Amino acid sequence: MVKLSLKENSIHGTPLFPLHVYSKFRRTEYYVGFHWHEELEFIYVEDGVMEVTVNSETVKITKGNFIFINSGDLHQVTGTGSSIHHAIVFLPQLLNFEYPDTCQNTILKPLISGQLQFPSITDLDNEVKEYITDRLMHIISLKNMEDALSSLSIKINLFQIIEVLLRQQLFLRKQADINGKQEKIKKVITYIENNYDRKISLEELASILNMNKNYFSKYFQNAIGKTPVTYINVFRCEKAAALLKNKDLKILDIALMVGFENFSYFIRKFKEYKRHSPAIYRKLFYHSE
Repeated sequence: MVKLSLKENSIHGTPLFPLHVYSKFRRTEYYVGFHWHEELEFIYVEDGVMEVTVNSETVKITKGNFIFINSGDLHQVTGTGSSIHHAIVFLPQLLNFEYPDTCQNTILKPLISGQLQFPSITDLDNEVKEYITDRLMHIISLKNMEDALSSLSIKINLFQIIEVLLRQQLFLRKQADINGKQEKIKKVITYIENNYDRKISLEELASILNMNKNYFSKYFQNAIGKTPVTYINVFRCEKAAALLKNKDLKILDIALMVGFENFSYFIRKFKEYKRHSPAIYRKLFYHSE
């Protein structure tokens, strides 16, 4: 099925309380490719290391740390070993006050509209970091309990996180040029995801944004942190890794299915990005299961 955009359309939580906590336990690796959604997302890593790319910035989130992802931000999440992480995903409108008081007009309205942005990653002093971590863990445990007052308690904890970030003056103002760049890159990545199984030229991708291929390559790398060729190869290898779960598929066929025309090149790139040859990766996967 052709993807029209990278926008995630899943419903998180319920219409009356649009917040959900996704707890992920992985013994081997984890991968969610680039996507975006209207919801805010707070990721807390309980164990292991997660690599998170938000727009052009890639950071490693280690055990006990967290990252904020804003509405509309293009992001991907990967983990190469065993890990436990929790994603708190919620619509920013959940923060609304019905009465238009000072808090609603000067803080919540700019946050909900995206004019104020959560800092994706910051160097926090230990006291602030521990305070936010404690609030995140409270939200996770409260969502698991789901008692009569859990929704109220969750909102209180969200407001406490917002309050401490405001006191530390860590919120950012959204820049219009950055938003425009994100929208352009989303078009290119969507095109790649719809056509990765065939040959894709730089000229072809550059034409989507009406650029020449040299300027486009620099533009893409500046936005994503990878060259277009590297991004395509990594994406193809992730698709191949998923197909390797099927024991009946030959590795040569998998290489062709994900767009690699040269088998030895596929083996080399797969080993570069996944740390093992496809054959070894397949054995390790079933061993870990």
